[in-house]
Amino acid sequence: MKILIIEDEPFAADHLEILTKQLRPDWEVLAKLPTIQETVSWLNTRQNYDVIFTDIQLADGICFEIFQQVQIDRPIIFTTAYDQYAIKAFKLNSIDYLLKPIDKPSLISAFEKLEKLRASAAPTQPQGFSTDQLQQLLQSLQPSYKQRFAIKIGDNIRLVPTEEILFFQSQHKMTYLTTEAGKRYPVQYTLAELEGLVDQKQFFRINRGVLLRDRAIKGVAMISNSRLKVQVPFVEEDFVVSRERCQDFKDWLDR
Repeated sequence: MKILIIEDEPFAADHLEILTKQLRPDWEVLAKLPTIQETVSWLNTRQNYDVIFTDIQLADGICFEIFQQVQIDRPIIFTTAYDQYAIKAFKLNSIDYLLKPIDKPSLISAFEKLEKLRASAAPTQPQGFSTDQLQQLLQSLQPSYKQRFAIKIGDNIRLVPTEEILFFQSQHKMTYLTTEAGKRYPVQYTLAELEGLVDQKQFFRINRGVLLRDRAIKGVAMISNSRLKVQVPFVEEDFVVSRERCQDFKDWLDR
């Protein structure tokens, strides 16, 4: 069986390929594609695949956008770390849904379903979805993040767009945001609350006191094998990444 893997995390794609080779040595991974654009280009020129494994959230959007551009008539197995998408994924008649990190028992079960499906020669996918159906699905999957913060300054209120914020910092039992212009304002949220309000592809909690935007990073340096410091604008001393978050921070930088 020939497999197409659509996955924007290199480690996850490699992990799936390694497990596949261990469990089904005669199966072949044809390609590992990280984006919607590359996948659409590949599918428009290739028809020799038997099954698609695809992450739902990709670097450039939601994988369902692929189905708006290419008619898929092969079985699909969805993979993701977010189980909130399970019901919506199965509405597309996928044959299985795997939560990451994928383990051997789950993958074996998915492979067995594939083999039974091939043996029965049963239809694997619906004949197609209307543009309206796919558009509604895509809209329902888009995460909702806070677009701006209302900052009270004396008797006035100032609106600060999230896209202008470089980082949030907790100091003296207060939380502050710093903008691209170097302005600093208090906000009525804890850092834990803010993590759920902003896009975690753009913001990362590097330690207990700092939630940092990728655009704010001017440089990263090693302190030791397990510690990093980050140079950002408008602060006198570099921020230090906590030891337990260093590897996750590296992965986030390399996404």
